Amino acid sequence: MTDTTVTVTLIPQAAEALEAAAGLLGISRADVIGRALQLYAFVEFERATGTEVLLRRDGETSRLKITIAPGAEAS
Repeated sequence: MTDTTVTVTLIPQAAEALEAAAGLLGISRADVIGRALQLYAFVEFERATGTEVLLRRDGETSRLKITIAPGAEAS
């Protein structure tokens, strides 16, 4: 598969998150976006097949409700 160029306009919060993630990980903004899309596709596939998304921190497990956009049907 060849590379694809896409132009997007980000809301300020998304632009800040993009810069923060790129700085934290030491990778390009394009790589952050690519990883984010792969994660989004994975989570949506799992959610659609009835999988619960859980978060574990310090031995404590919490159920995670993921809402991607207002009105989204993620649960």
